[in-house]
Amino acid sequence: MNHEVIRDAIISKRSVTAHDNGHVRRFSPHTLGSEADGEEVVIGYQYAGDRPGGLPRGGDWCCLLLAEIDDVQPNDDGWQTGAGPAPRDHLAKIEIWIQ
Repeated sequence: MNHEVIRDAIISKRSVTAHDNGHVRRFSPHTLGSEADGEEVVIGYQYAGDRPGGLPRGGDWCCLLLAEIDDVQPNDDGWQTGAGPAPRDHLAKIEIWIQ
C-alpha cells in the first residue's frame, strides 16, 4: 500500500505525511527505488515534522525505508524540493524519479 501511495504522489507531484518510528514526517517524495540488499526506499524532501536529530530549518533531503513507515497519506501541502537534485547515489535500482 505505501508503495502505491508514494508512487502516485511522485507522478502527481503531491506531498505526503507518514509515520516513521514515532516521528511524523511531511515530505515530497522524489525517488522510489531499492538499495543493494533489495530494501525499498523513498527519497524525498522533508519540509516539516520531525526526525531523529531534528529537522534543519527549511527542510532537508531524507531517505526512508518503506518497511519502516506507516500510514502514508497524501496531504494538501505544496510540492517541495531542495537545492540540487535528490541524492540517489546509493540506490541500486530506481523505479521512478522526478526532479
